[in-house]
Parts: sequence; structure tokens; C-alpha cells
Amino acid sequence: MKEKLWLFVLKFILVSAPLFLLWRWKGEGWYLVFVNHLYSYIFAKILGLNIQFFAPPVAVFLSLLAFVSLMIIAIGMSLRAKALRLLMGLLIMVLWHVILVEAVYLLHEGPGVPSPAFEKLSGPLYIFTGALPFVLWILLAQEQVTGLFQHRKKKA
Repeated sequence: MKEKLWLFVLKFILVSAPLFLLWRWKGEGWYLVFVNHLYSYIFAKILGLNIQFFAPPVAVFLSLLAFVSLMIIAIGMSLRAKALRLLMGLLIMVLWHVILVEAVYLLHEGPGVPSPAFEKLSGPLYIFTGALPFVLWILLAQEQVTGLFQHRKKKA
């Protein structure tokens, strides 16, 4: 079991590192524009809120990289199944990011002025955001996860 875990961690690092570099180079900016369009549409068009001078919590969007890395290195499923599960998970994560941005915005009394509710709720919101890629990976790649933590039977 130890060997499988170390190999898994090594694969995770080898996949995550280049994804992180791509993210810092262009991905973060593109994703921020994408999420800005989504939440601007939701805030302005659907809810009728004025969202001027609002900066979303960009650092938490890195959670996408963990999920993508985990799904790329997942074994035991066809390429089609892996791609479908990856897209499903990404859709859930993008929707969560939009919900998070809306929650953070609504928990501010004005530009840069957090409400008392923000002080109480921001921690759990950010913890959930950090845990979400791992929860989705456990749900969408169950075979991989159980295989990592099962002991191999020794041959007699």
C-alpha cells in the first residue's frame, strides 16, 4: 500500500506542476474572465445587483488544478469515462466558484467592508472550496481511491 501511495503522490506532483505553471501563465486570467462573465450575468441580469468594485477570491480558484490533476492520474476507467467525469466535476466546481463569489459579495456591506456574517462564514466557505476537488475525486473515481488504500494480498 505504501508504494502505491508514494507513486500516486509522485504522479500527482508531476501532473500538478506543469498545470500550475500553465495556470499562472494564462489559465488564471482566462478563468477569471470566464467566471467574471458568469457571475456578472447572474448578479446584474438575474438578481439586478450592482457589482462594481468587487474583486472575487481568485486564490481559491486554484482548487480546479487539484481536481484536474487527480482525474488525469486516475486509473481503472476508459478515456471516455474519465473525460465525462472530469467534465462533470469541472462543471460542479465552476458552479461552486460562482456561488462562492456571490456569497462573498453578498457578505460584504460595501467595497472592502466585510459584514460580521462574512467573518463567521468565510472560513467554512473556503475550507469547503479547498476540500471540494478531493470530495469530487473520491465520488467520481471510487475505484482509484479504494485501490490506493487496500492492502495487496500476499501470495502464499
